[in-house]
Amino acid sequence: MIRNILVGAAALCAASAAHAATVTVNDVSGLPSATQWGTLPTENTGGGTAAVTTTAARSGNGSLEITGDRTRTQLGIQYVPFNTDLGALADVTSLTFDWMIAPGSTNPYNVDYTPALRLLILDGGSRKELIWEGAYNGVYGPQTNPGVWYSSAAADKFYITGGNVNQGQTIAQWAAQLSGARVSAISVGVGSGTTTGYHAFADNVTLATTGGSTTWNFEAIGGVPEPSTWAMLILGFGTIGGAMRRRDKSSRLVFSA
Repeated sequence: MIRNILVGAAALCAASAAHAATVTVNDVSGLPSATQWGTLPTENTGGGTAAVTTTAARSGNGSLEITGDRTRTQLGIQYVPFNTDLGALADVTSLTFDWMIAPGSTNPYNVDYTPALRLLILDGGSRKELIWEGAYNGVYGPQTNPGVWYSSAAADKFYITGGNVNQGQTIAQWAAQLSGARVSAISVGVGSGTTTGYHAFADNVTLATTGGSTTWNFEAIGGVPEPSTWAMLILGFGTIGGAMRRRDKSSRLVFSA
């Protein structure tokens, strides 16, 4: 019964927002794939950790909690010949996320050093990374407050590995410039050298393309539904209740005198 309600409600919502999708991520402990967030052993070399927790809830009951040095959690794999293909970079219009620095977080650079958001691409035979960091988007300094959630924007700049970090471009600009590149993975994490005292959170990683968008929402298992989920359930109950009432009226027997 409940399953049918959820399916019916989901179908109603999908009809009004078919261009956008939200994927709930409960666990990042395994190996990543084209459909699963995870961690490569070769990427977390600084002793950092990443897990979906309820420590700092965002858009629900959880978020991705990041601690330590050089911690990276990703969707997909960028290493040939095991690389995944998430689509053409030319089709990508933006990559954004929500982030928060935990109170008490420390590192050698600055107390408000932000997490990093990466789009990992293969440009021909060359592996490259398009990297968002607060330091290159005007959110590095006293205007950034630990314990407060912030959101990156589609117009934010990403710098490219091997390039000049001061000549960053938007994802859309990189997509136009590197038109033949393919997206192999998306990564959220921390740069090298932050040391073990670093502590931050991330959520709602959103990849927008010419065909729509996908948001990965990090949620702990067994949480209380979000307000939007409750609305979907109520809509489902109301729709099914109305159908049952109509069915009850049409199935009544009429006796002649």
